[in-house]
Amino acid sequence: MNYAVTDLTPDNAQELTLIERRASPRRKTRFKATIVFGAERSTTTCVVKDLSDHGARLKFDLVDEVPTSFHLIWVAERAVLEVEAVWRSNGEMGVRFLSKHDTQGRLSSELAAVCRAWEQRDGARA
Repeated sequence: MNYAVTDLTPDNAQELTLIERRASPRRKTRFKATIVFGAERSTTTCVVKDLSDHGARLKFDLVDEVPTSFHLIWVAERAVLEVEAVWRSNGEMGVRFLSKHDTQGRLSSELAAVCRAWEQRDGARA
C-alpha cells in the first residue's frame, strides 16, 4: 500500500493516521496486457490487478528481469504506454504511466517497433 504515517509524537504514538498518497484512487481490474522491454523487444504477458489514472499494479512471472522503464500494450484501449516501475514485490510491480499513445495513430519508429514485437508475439500464439 502507498500510505504515509503522520502525526507520530510521543503523546499520540498509539494513534497512527494513515493518509493515501496516490493522486487518484485505484480500481480493481483483472485484464491481460503485454510488456515489451529491452533492446531485443522481449515480451511477456501480465495481469493488471488494479489501475488508476496515473499508474497500475501488474502481476507477472518475470518481475525481477524487466527493467525499470518499459512499454505496456493495453489492447482494450488500443494503446501503448511508456511506464516506469516504482516498486516490486512478490511477483508484482507498481508502475507509473509516463505517456500514452494510440496504436491506431502515427507512431514514432521506436513505438512502431514495440507494436511489431507485440504483434509477432500475438501472431505466434494464434
